[in-house]
Amino acid sequence: MTTRELRPTWFYTPGERLLHGKGVDSAVGAGQAEDWIALDRGVWSGTVCVVMGWRRHGRIRVGFHWFDDREIADWDRAPYWQEPGPGPGAPSWSLPPTESEVAVCLGHADARVRAAALARAESAALPASVLSLVLIRCADTDGRVRDLARAALDRALAGADEAVLRQLAPLAALVGMRRRYGTWVREAVLGRLGGLPDEAVAHLLSGSGREARIAGLHAGAAYGRLGMTQAWAIAEGDPDDGVRVHAVRTVMRLALASGRQAVLDDVRVRVLAHLDADRSYGVRRATLAAAVEAGFFRARDLAVLAVGHRDRHIRRHSCAAVLAGADGDAVLDRLLCARDTAVRSAAVGRLRSADRGDELVRHLADPSAAVRAAVCREIRAAGDDPRAHYQALCADPATVAPAAVVGLAEQHCPEDATLLRPFTRHSRAAVRARALSALRMLGALPDDALPPFADDPDPGVRATALGALRDCPRLLRNLVQNPHDDVRARALSLLSRHHWLGCEESLPLLDDRAP
Repeated sequence: MTTRELRPTWFYTPGERLLHGKGVDSAVGAGQAEDWIALDRGVWSGTVCVVMGWRRHGRIRVGFHWFDDREIADWDRAPYWQEPGPGPGAPSWSLPPTESEVAVCLGHADARVRAAALARAESAALPASVLSLVLIRCADTDGRVRDLARAALDRALAGADEAVLRQLAPLAALVGMRRRYGTWVREAVLGRLGGLPDEAVAHLLSGSGREARIAGLHAGAAYGRLGMTQAWAIAEGDPDDGVRVHAVRTVMRLALASGRQAVLDDVRVRVLAHLDADRSYGVRRATLAAAVEAGFFRARDLAVLAVGHRDRHIRRHSCAAVLAGADGDAVLDRLLCARDTAVRSAAVGRLRSADRGDELVRHLADPSAAVRAAVCREIRAAGDDPRAHYQALCADPATVAPAAVVGLAEQHCPEDATLLRPFTRHSRAAVRARALSALRMLGALPDDALPPFADDPDPGVRATALGALRDCPRLLRNLVQNPHDDVRARALSLLSRHHWLGCEESLPLLDDRAP
Protein backbone atom coordinates (compact mmCIF):
# COMPACT_ATOMS: atom_id res chain seq x y z
CA MET A 1 0.00 0.00 0.00
CA THR A 2 1.31 3.46 -0.94
CA THR A 3 1.18 6.08 1.78
CA ARG A 4 1.20 9.79 1.04
CA GLU A 5 2.02 12.60 3.41
CA LEU A 6 -0.97 14.88 4.05
CA ARG A 7 -0.42 18.60 3.63
CA PRO A 8 -1.19 20.93 6.56
CA THR A 9 -4.82 21.97 6.71
CA TRP A 10 -5.79 25.41 5.40
CA PHE A 11 -8.15 25.81 8.33
CA TYR A 12 -5.29 27.15 10.47
CA THR A 13 -2.67 29.65 9.40
CA PRO A 14 0.98 28.62 9.91
CA GLY A 15 1.22 30.79 13.03
CA GLU A 16 -1.98 29.29 14.45
CA ARG A 17 -0.64 25.78 13.96
CA LEU A 18 2.41 26.72 16.04
CA LEU A 19 0.11 28.19 18.68
CA HIS A 20 -1.68 24.83 18.92
CA GLY A 21 1.64 23.08 19.54
CA LYS A 22 2.27 21.67 16.07
CA GLY A 23 5.88 21.28 15.01
CA VAL A 24 7.63 23.78 12.77
CA ASP A 25 7.71 21.36 9.84
CA SER A 26 3.95 20.94 10.11
CA ALA A 27 3.36 24.69 10.37
CA VAL A 28 5.54 25.85 7.51
CA GLY A 29 4.13 23.47 4.91
CA ALA A 30 6.28 23.12 1.81
CA GLY A 31 9.08 25.11 3.42
CA GLN A 32 9.64 27.52 0.53
CA ALA A 33 11.24 30.89 1.23
CA GLU A 34 7.93 32.73 1.12
CA ASP A 35 6.39 30.17 3.51
CA TRP A 36 8.94 31.11 6.18
CA ILE A 37 8.22 34.80 5.65
CA ALA A 38 4.47 34.13 5.92
CA LEU A 39 5.02 32.18 9.15
CA ASP A 40 7.08 35.00 10.64
CA ARG A 41 4.49 37.62 9.69
CA GLY A 42 1.61 35.50 10.95
CA VAL A 43 3.13 35.14 14.41
CA TRP A 44 3.91 38.86 14.58
CA SER A 45 0.36 39.85 13.59
CA GLY A 46 -1.08 37.41 16.11
CA THR A 47 0.95 38.68 19.06
CA VAL A 48 1.09 42.39 18.30
CA CYS A 49 -2.44 43.12 19.57
CA VAL A 50 -1.68 41.63 22.97
CA VAL A 51 1.71 43.37 23.19
CA MET A 52 0.23 46.75 22.26
CA GLY A 53 -2.80 46.32 24.52
CA TRP A 54 -5.28 46.52 21.67
CA ARG A 55 -8.68 44.86 21.95
CA ARG A 56 -8.96 42.20 19.31
CA HIS A 57 -12.31 40.72 18.37
CA GLY A 58 -13.29 38.97 15.20
CA ARG A 59 -15.59 36.28 13.88
CA ILE A 60 -14.92 33.42 11.52
CA ARG A 61 -17.35 31.31 9.54
CA VAL A 62 -17.07 27.53 9.64
CA GLY A 63 -19.66 25.86 7.44
CA PHE A 64 -22.99 27.51 8.23
CA HIS A 65 -21.96 28.81 11.65
CA TRP A 66 -20.03 31.81 12.93
CA PHE A 67 -17.55 31.55 15.80
CA ASP A 68 -15.38 33.94 17.77
CA ASP A 69 -11.93 33.72 16.16
CA ARG A 70 -10.42 33.17 19.61
CA GLU A 71 -12.08 29.76 19.59
CA ILE A 72 -9.92 28.93 16.60
CA ALA A 73 -6.69 30.53 17.85
CA ASP A 74 -6.45 32.47 21.11
CA TRP A 75 -3.22 34.44 20.93
CA ASP A 76 -3.51 35.33 24.63
CA ARG A 77 -2.13 31.83 25.23
CA ALA A 78 1.14 32.56 23.41
CA PRO A 79 4.30 33.22 25.47
CA TYR A 80 4.70 36.86 26.55
CA TRP A 81 7.25 38.77 28.55
CA GLN A 82 6.73 38.57 32.29
CA GLU A 83 8.36 40.48 35.14
CA PRO A 84 8.20 37.94 37.98
CA GLY A 85 9.67 40.21 40.69
CA PRO A 86 13.02 41.71 41.53
CA GLY A 87 14.84 39.32 39.20
CA PRO A 88 15.13 39.57 35.41
CA GLY A 89 12.05 38.97 33.33
CA ALA A 90 11.51 36.05 30.96
CA PRO A 91 8.93 34.80 28.47
CA SER A 92 6.03 32.83 29.89
CA TRP A 93 7.03 29.62 28.12
CA SER A 94 7.47 26.08 29.37
CA LEU A 95 10.71 25.04 31.05
CA PRO A 96 12.33 23.95 28.86
CA PRO A 97 10.37 25.60 26.00
CA THR A 98 8.99 23.38 23.30
CA GLU A 99 9.99 23.65 19.65
CA SER A 100 6.72 25.39 18.74
CA GLU A 101 7.14 27.90 21.62
CA VAL A 102 10.66 28.78 20.48
CA ALA A 103 9.37 29.28 16.94
CA VAL A 104 6.54 31.53 18.17
CA CYS A 105 9.00 33.57 20.25
CA LEU A 106 11.36 34.02 17.29
CA GLY A 107 8.56 35.77 15.37
CA HIS A 108 7.09 37.56 18.39
CA ALA A 109 6.04 41.22 18.27
CA ASP A 110 7.96 41.92 21.54
CA ALA A 111 11.69 42.36 20.87
CA ARG A 112 12.49 41.14 24.41
CA VAL A 113 10.83 37.81 23.67
CA ARG A 114 12.70 37.46 20.38
CA ALA A 115 15.97 38.23 22.11
CA ALA A 116 15.24 35.71 24.87
CA ALA A 117 14.58 32.98 22.32
CA LEU A 118 17.88 33.73 20.56
CA ALA A 119 19.77 33.95 23.84
CA ARG A 120 19.02 30.27 24.39
CA ALA A 121 21.44 29.50 21.58
CA GLU A 122 24.29 30.52 23.89
CA SER A 123 23.32 28.06 26.64
CA ALA A 124 21.36 25.40 24.76
CA ALA A 125 21.13 24.40 21.15
CA LEU A 126 18.17 25.75 19.26
CA PRO A 127 16.10 23.18 17.35
CA ALA A 128 17.45 22.67 13.84
CA SER A 129 13.97 23.27 12.43
CA VAL A 130 14.02 26.97 13.45
CA LEU A 131 17.26 27.82 11.62
CA SER A 132 15.31 29.61 8.88
CA LEU A 133 13.55 31.77 11.48
CA VAL A 134 16.94 32.62 13.02
CA LEU A 135 18.07 33.69 9.54
CA ILE A 136 15.08 36.04 9.25
CA ARG A 137 15.90 37.54 12.65
CA CYS A 138 19.37 38.47 11.31
CA ALA A 139 17.59 41.31 9.48
CA ASP A 140 15.51 42.32 12.50
CA THR A 141 14.82 46.01 13.11
CA ASP A 142 16.00 45.68 16.73
CA GLY A 143 19.79 45.91 17.04
CA ARG A 144 20.17 43.50 19.98
CA VAL A 145 18.01 40.87 18.26
CA ARG A 146 20.08 41.24 15.08
CA ASP A 147 23.36 40.75 16.91
CA LEU A 148 22.13 37.66 18.77
CA ALA A 149 20.67 36.15 15.58
CA ARG A 150 23.83 36.74 13.57
CA ALA A 151 25.99 35.16 16.24
CA ALA A 152 23.67 32.15 16.39
CA LEU A 153 23.60 31.80 12.59
CA ASP A 154 27.41 32.04 12.39
CA ARG A 155 27.74 29.19 14.84
CA ALA A 156 25.12 27.12 13.00
CA LEU A 157 26.69 27.65 9.58
CA ALA A 158 30.24 27.04 10.74
CA GLY A 159 29.82 23.29 10.56
CA ALA A 160 26.94 23.13 8.07
CA ASP A 161 27.32 21.11 4.88
CA GLU A 162 26.56 22.41 1.40
CA ALA A 163 23.07 20.89 1.37
CA VAL A 164 21.99 23.06 4.31
CA LEU A 165 23.46 26.17 2.70
CA ARG A 166 21.66 25.44 -0.57
CA GLN A 167 18.44 24.95 1.33
CA LEU A 168 18.85 28.36 3.01
CA ALA A 169 20.01 30.17 -0.16
CA PRO A 170 16.52 31.18 -1.49
CA LEU A 171 15.47 32.57 1.88
CA ALA A 172 18.80 34.40 2.26
CA ALA A 173 18.34 35.98 -1.17
CA LEU A 174 14.75 36.95 -0.36
CA VAL A 175 15.64 38.50 3.00
CA GLY A 176 18.75 40.14 1.57
CA MET A 177 16.91 41.77 -1.29
CA ARG A 178 13.72 42.84 0.48
CA ARG A 179 14.77 43.74 4.05
CA ARG A 180 16.60 46.86 5.19
CA TYR A 181 19.23 44.95 7.21
CA GLY A 182 19.31 41.90 4.98
CA THR A 183 22.66 42.42 3.25
CA TRP A 184 24.56 40.63 6.02
CA VAL A 185 22.30 37.59 5.70
CA ARG A 186 22.79 37.33 1.96
CA GLU A 187 26.57 37.56 2.22
CA ALA A 188 26.72 35.15 5.16
CA VAL A 189 24.97 32.35 3.27
CA LEU A 190 25.79 33.02 -0.37
CA GLY A 191 29.37 33.94 0.45
CA ARG A 192 29.93 30.43 1.83
CA LEU A 193 28.38 28.97 -1.33
CA GLY A 194 30.44 31.16 -3.63
CA GLY A 195 27.36 32.66 -5.27
CA LEU A 196 23.66 32.09 -5.83
CA PRO A 197 22.77 28.58 -7.05
CA ASP A 198 20.61 28.26 -10.15
CA GLU A 199 18.03 26.23 -8.27
CA ALA A 200 17.64 29.06 -5.74
CA VAL A 201 16.76 31.50 -8.54
CA ALA A 202 14.29 29.02 -10.01
CA HIS A 203 12.86 28.47 -6.52
CA LEU A 204 12.17 32.19 -6.07
CA LEU A 205 10.89 32.86 -9.59
CA SER A 206 8.38 30.02 -9.32
CA GLY A 207 7.02 31.27 -5.98
CA SER A 208 3.38 32.20 -5.63
CA GLY A 209 4.13 35.46 -3.79
CA ARG A 210 5.17 38.62 -5.60
CA GLU A 211 7.97 39.35 -3.11
CA ALA A 212 9.66 36.03 -3.88
CA ARG A 213 9.52 36.60 -7.65
CA ILE A 214 10.81 40.17 -7.32
CA ALA A 215 13.66 38.96 -5.10
CA GLY A 216 14.42 36.26 -7.67
CA LEU A 217 14.70 38.90 -10.38
CA HIS A 218 17.02 41.14 -8.35
CA ALA A 219 19.17 38.33 -6.99
CA GLY A 220 19.38 36.52 -10.33
CA ALA A 221 20.54 39.67 -12.08
CA ALA A 222 22.98 40.62 -9.31
CA TYR A 223 24.66 37.19 -9.32
CA GLY A 224 24.57 36.64 -13.08
CA ARG A 225 22.02 33.81 -12.88
CA LEU A 226 19.24 35.43 -14.90
CA GLY A 227 19.22 35.70 -18.67
CA MET A 228 17.58 38.52 -20.59
CA THR A 229 15.23 36.11 -22.36
CA GLN A 230 13.96 34.79 -19.03
CA ALA A 231 13.53 38.34 -17.68
CA TRP A 232 11.55 39.36 -20.78
CA ALA A 233 9.28 36.34 -20.39
CA ILE A 234 8.44 37.49 -16.86
CA ALA A 235 8.00 41.13 -17.96
CA GLU A 236 5.46 40.13 -20.59
CA GLY A 237 3.67 37.26 -18.89
CA ASP A 238 3.63 37.64 -15.12
CA PRO A 239 0.12 38.32 -13.74
CA ASP A 240 1.35 40.79 -11.11
CA ASP A 241 1.90 44.41 -12.16
CA GLY A 242 4.73 45.01 -9.71
CA VAL A 243 6.65 41.93 -10.86
CA ARG A 244 6.37 43.01 -14.50
CA VAL A 245 7.75 46.46 -13.63
CA HIS A 246 10.71 44.96 -11.78
CA ALA A 247 11.30 42.55 -14.67
CA VAL A 248 11.52 45.42 -17.18
CA ARG A 249 13.89 47.28 -14.86
CA THR A 250 16.01 44.15 -14.64
CA VAL A 251 16.10 43.87 -18.43
CA MET A 252 17.30 47.45 -18.72
CA ARG A 253 19.97 46.91 -16.06
CA LEU A 254 21.21 43.80 -17.85
CA ALA A 255 21.31 45.66 -21.17
CA LEU A 256 23.27 48.56 -19.68
CA ALA A 257 25.64 46.16 -17.93
CA SER A 258 26.33 44.32 -21.21
CA GLY A 259 28.00 47.40 -22.70
CA ARG A 260 27.07 46.32 -26.24
CA GLN A 261 25.29 48.85 -28.44
CA ALA A 262 23.42 46.19 -30.42
CA VAL A 263 21.92 44.79 -27.21
CA LEU A 264 21.01 48.28 -26.00
CA ASP A 265 19.28 49.13 -29.27
CA ASP A 266 17.32 45.87 -29.30
CA VAL A 267 16.17 46.28 -25.69
CA ARG A 268 15.26 49.92 -26.28
CA VAL A 269 12.97 48.93 -29.16
CA ARG A 270 11.34 46.23 -27.04
CA VAL A 271 10.82 48.55 -24.07
CA LEU A 272 9.17 51.13 -26.35
CA ALA A 273 6.88 48.40 -27.69
CA HIS A 274 6.19 47.26 -24.11
CA LEU A 275 4.99 50.78 -23.27
CA ASP A 276 2.25 50.28 -25.85
CA ALA A 277 1.50 46.61 -25.27
CA ASP A 278 1.21 46.28 -21.50
CA ARG A 279 -2.40 46.23 -20.35
CA SER A 280 -1.78 48.15 -17.10
CA TYR A 281 -1.36 51.94 -17.21
CA GLY A 282 0.44 51.70 -13.85
CA VAL A 283 3.06 49.40 -15.38
CA ARG A 284 3.45 51.67 -18.39
CA ARG A 285 4.06 54.74 -16.26
CA ALA A 286 6.44 52.95 -13.88
CA THR A 287 8.35 51.54 -16.86
CA LEU A 288 8.74 55.01 -18.36
CA ALA A 289 9.89 56.45 -15.03
CA ALA A 290 12.48 53.68 -14.66
CA ALA A 291 13.74 54.15 -18.22
CA VAL A 292 14.04 57.92 -17.79
CA GLU A 293 15.81 57.53 -14.46
CA ALA A 294 18.31 55.11 -16.00
CA GLY A 295 18.86 57.36 -19.03
CA PHE A 296 17.76 54.51 -21.24
CA PHE A 297 15.80 56.46 -23.86
CA ARG A 298 17.26 58.91 -26.34
CA ALA A 299 15.71 62.30 -26.96
CA ARG A 300 14.04 61.20 -30.19
CA ASP A 301 12.52 58.16 -28.43
CA LEU A 302 10.97 60.40 -25.78
CA ALA A 303 9.76 62.80 -28.47
CA VAL A 304 8.01 59.94 -30.28
CA LEU A 305 6.26 58.98 -27.04
CA ALA A 306 5.33 62.59 -26.29
CA VAL A 307 3.79 63.07 -29.72
CA GLY A 308 2.03 59.80 -30.37
CA HIS A 309 1.48 57.62 -27.32
CA ARG A 310 -2.13 56.75 -26.46
CA ASP A 311 -1.68 57.40 -22.71
CA ARG A 312 -1.71 61.11 -21.92
CA HIS A 313 0.42 60.59 -18.80
CA ILE A 314 3.09 58.87 -20.90
CA ARG A 315 2.95 61.72 -23.42
CA ARG A 316 3.32 64.44 -20.79
CA HIS A 317 5.98 62.70 -18.70
CA SER A 318 7.96 61.96 -21.86
CA CYS A 319 7.70 65.61 -22.86
CA ALA A 320 8.90 66.77 -19.45
CA ALA A 321 11.77 64.28 -19.54
CA VAL A 322 13.00 65.23 -22.99
CA LEU A 323 12.77 68.97 -22.29
CA ALA A 324 14.72 68.50 -19.05
CA GLY A 325 17.58 66.94 -20.99
CA ALA A 326 20.35 68.57 -22.95
CA ASP A 327 18.91 67.43 -26.31
CA GLY A 328 15.45 68.89 -25.76
CA ASP A 329 16.01 71.75 -28.23
CA ALA A 330 16.68 69.28 -31.04
CA VAL A 331 13.15 67.82 -30.88
CA LEU A 332 11.20 71.05 -30.29
CA ASP A 333 9.74 71.05 -33.80
CA ARG A 334 8.19 67.62 -33.24
CA LEU A 335 6.77 68.62 -29.87
CA LEU A 336 5.25 71.79 -31.30
CA CYS A 337 3.19 69.62 -33.68
CA ALA A 338 1.92 67.23 -31.00
CA ARG A 339 -1.81 66.65 -30.62
CA ASP A 340 -1.60 66.93 -26.83
CA THR A 341 -2.14 70.54 -25.78
CA ALA A 342 0.00 70.07 -22.66
CA VAL A 343 2.91 68.94 -24.82
CA ARG A 344 2.53 71.91 -27.14
CA SER A 345 2.29 74.28 -24.16
CA ALA A 346 5.51 72.89 -22.71
CA ALA A 347 7.22 73.16 -26.08
CA VAL A 348 6.33 76.83 -26.61
CA GLY A 349 7.60 77.48 -23.09
CA ARG A 350 11.01 76.23 -24.23
CA LEU A 351 11.26 78.43 -27.34
CA ARG A 352 12.79 81.48 -25.65
CA SER A 353 15.47 79.50 -23.84
CA ALA A 354 16.31 77.83 -27.18
CA ASP A 355 16.87 81.29 -28.77
CA ARG A 356 13.76 80.85 -30.90
CA GLY A 357 11.58 83.47 -29.24
CA ASP A 358 10.78 85.06 -32.59
CA GLU A 359 8.70 81.96 -33.46
CA LEU A 360 6.24 82.56 -30.62
CA VAL A 361 3.99 84.76 -32.76
CA ARG A 362 3.35 81.82 -35.11
CA HIS A 363 1.67 79.94 -32.26
CA LEU A 364 -0.69 82.71 -31.19
CA ALA A 365 -3.35 81.19 -33.43
CA ASP A 366 -3.11 77.72 -31.87
CA PRO A 367 -6.55 76.04 -31.60
CA SER A 368 -6.04 75.42 -27.87
CA ALA A 369 -6.73 78.19 -25.36
CA ALA A 370 -4.13 76.68 -23.01
CA VAL A 371 -1.42 76.89 -25.67
CA ARG A 372 -2.42 80.44 -26.58
CA ALA A 373 -2.20 81.43 -22.91
CA ALA A 374 1.28 79.88 -22.69
CA VAL A 375 2.40 81.79 -25.78
CA CYS A 376 1.05 85.05 -24.37
CA ARG A 377 2.92 84.48 -21.11
CA GLU A 378 6.15 83.95 -22.99
CA ILE A 379 5.62 87.05 -25.15
CA ARG A 380 4.93 89.18 -22.09
CA ALA A 381 7.99 87.72 -20.36
CA ALA A 382 10.04 88.86 -23.36
CA GLY A 383 8.70 92.42 -22.87
CA ASP A 384 6.28 92.40 -25.79
CA ASP A 385 2.49 92.82 -26.00
CA PRO A 386 0.52 89.88 -27.47
CA ARG A 387 -2.50 92.12 -28.14
CA ALA A 388 -0.61 94.04 -30.82
CA HIS A 389 0.30 90.81 -32.55
CA TYR A 390 -3.30 89.60 -32.41
CA GLN A 391 -4.50 92.87 -33.95
CA ALA A 392 -2.03 92.35 -36.78
CA LEU A 393 -3.26 88.78 -37.29
CA CYS A 394 -6.87 89.99 -37.50
CA ALA A 395 -6.15 92.96 -39.75
CA ASP A 396 -6.65 91.07 -43.04
CA PRO A 397 -10.02 89.24 -43.27
CA ALA A 398 -8.71 87.11 -46.11
CA THR A 399 -5.96 85.46 -44.01
CA VAL A 400 -7.39 85.63 -40.48
CA ALA A 401 -7.32 82.36 -38.49
CA PRO A 402 -10.39 81.46 -36.40
CA ALA A 403 -8.26 80.99 -33.26
CA ALA A 404 -6.73 84.44 -33.72
CA VAL A 405 -10.19 85.98 -33.46
CA VAL A 406 -10.78 84.36 -30.07
CA GLY A 407 -7.19 85.07 -29.04
CA LEU A 408 -7.73 88.79 -29.51
CA ALA A 409 -10.86 88.67 -27.32
CA GLU A 410 -8.86 86.81 -24.66
CA GLN A 411 -6.82 89.97 -24.17
CA HIS A 412 -9.99 91.48 -22.60
CA CYS A 413 -9.87 94.85 -24.28
CA PRO A 414 -13.44 96.05 -25.15
CA GLU A 415 -12.01 98.41 -27.78
CA ASP A 416 -11.23 95.39 -29.98
CA ALA A 417 -14.95 94.70 -30.50
CA THR A 418 -14.95 97.16 -33.41
CA LEU A 419 -12.29 95.08 -35.17
CA LEU A 420 -14.05 91.79 -34.44
CA ARG A 421 -17.64 92.72 -35.35
CA PRO A 422 -17.22 92.47 -39.16
CA PHE A 423 -16.06 88.86 -38.75
CA THR A 424 -19.63 87.83 -37.88
CA ARG A 425 -20.34 88.15 -41.61
CA HIS A 426 -17.12 86.45 -42.76
CA SER A 427 -17.28 83.98 -45.62
CA ARG A 428 -15.71 81.20 -43.50
CA ALA A 429 -18.07 79.59 -41.00
CA ALA A 430 -15.30 78.90 -38.44
CA VAL A 431 -14.40 82.59 -38.35
CA ARG A 432 -18.06 83.58 -37.91
CA ALA A 433 -18.48 81.13 -35.01
CA ARG A 434 -15.32 82.35 -33.26
CA ALA A 435 -16.37 85.95 -33.80
CA LEU A 436 -19.63 85.29 -31.97
CA SER A 437 -17.73 83.75 -29.06
CA ALA A 438 -15.21 86.61 -29.06
CA LEU A 439 -17.85 89.34 -28.98
CA ARG A 440 -19.68 87.56 -26.15
CA MET A 441 -16.42 87.39 -24.20
CA LEU A 442 -16.03 91.14 -24.56
CA GLY A 443 -19.67 91.79 -23.67
CA ALA A 444 -20.21 93.44 -27.05
CA LEU A 445 -23.02 91.19 -28.32
CA PRO A 446 -26.29 91.34 -26.35
CA ASP A 447 -28.68 88.40 -26.07
CA ASP A 448 -31.26 90.02 -28.35
CA ALA A 449 -28.72 90.10 -31.20
CA LEU A 450 -28.13 86.33 -31.14
CA PRO A 451 -31.39 84.80 -32.57
CA PRO A 452 -30.65 85.90 -36.18
CA PHE A 453 -27.47 83.76 -36.07
CA ALA A 454 -29.65 80.69 -35.50
CA ASP A 455 -30.52 80.96 -39.21
CA ASP A 456 -26.85 80.79 -40.29
CA PRO A 457 -26.27 78.12 -42.97
CA ASP A 458 -23.46 76.52 -40.92
CA PRO A 459 -24.40 74.18 -38.01
CA GLY A 460 -21.35 75.29 -36.03
CA VAL A 461 -22.41 78.93 -36.04
CA ARG A 462 -25.96 77.96 -35.10
CA ALA A 463 -24.67 75.83 -32.21
CA THR A 464 -22.52 78.71 -30.96
CA ALA A 465 -25.48 81.10 -30.98
CA LEU A 466 -27.73 78.62 -29.15
CA GLY A 467 -25.04 77.92 -26.59
CA ALA A 468 -24.85 81.63 -25.83
CA LEU A 469 -28.65 81.67 -25.38
CA ARG A 470 -28.76 78.77 -22.90
CA ASP A 471 -29.74 81.09 -20.04
CA CYS A 472 -32.33 83.06 -22.05
CA PRO A 473 -35.53 80.97 -22.16
CA ARG A 474 -37.54 83.91 -23.44
CA LEU A 475 -35.49 84.03 -26.66
CA LEU A 476 -35.16 80.25 -26.94
CA ARG A 477 -38.95 79.91 -26.97
CA ASN A 478 -39.10 81.76 -30.26
CA LEU A 479 -36.71 79.24 -31.85
CA VAL A 480 -38.92 76.18 -31.33
CA GLN A 481 -40.42 76.76 -34.80
CA ASN A 482 -37.05 77.41 -36.50
CA PRO A 483 -36.68 75.75 -39.94
CA HIS A 484 -33.43 74.01 -38.92
CA ASP A 485 -33.88 70.65 -37.21
CA ASP A 486 -30.81 71.02 -34.98
CA VAL A 487 -31.97 74.45 -33.76
CA ARG A 488 -35.41 73.16 -32.80
CA ALA A 489 -33.96 70.15 -30.99
CA ARG A 490 -31.37 72.21 -29.12
CA ALA A 491 -33.91 74.87 -28.19
CA LEU A 492 -36.26 72.22 -26.77
CA SER A 493 -33.41 70.67 -24.79
CA LEU A 494 -32.39 74.00 -23.28
CA LEU A 495 -35.99 75.01 -22.55
CA SER A 496 -36.57 71.78 -20.63
CA ARG A 497 -33.91 72.89 -18.14
CA HIS A 498 -35.90 76.05 -17.43
CA HIS A 499 -39.35 74.36 -17.45
CA TRP A 500 -40.58 77.05 -19.84
CA LEU A 501 -42.45 74.82 -22.26
CA GLY A 502 -45.97 73.77 -21.34
CA CYS A 503 -47.78 70.60 -22.33
CA GLU A 504 -49.98 72.44 -24.86
CA GLU A 505 -46.89 73.71 -26.67
CA SER A 506 -44.97 70.43 -26.49
CA LEU A 507 -47.61 68.04 -27.87
CA PRO A 508 -47.74 69.53 -31.41
CA LEU A 509 -43.97 69.01 -31.68
CA LEU A 510 -44.48 65.24 -31.56
CA ASP A 511 -45.47 65.54 -35.23
CA ASP A 512 -42.19 67.28 -36.14
CA ARG A 513 -40.61 65.89 -39.30
CA ALA A 514 -37.20 65.56 -37.68
CA PRO A 515 -36.62 62.43 -35.56
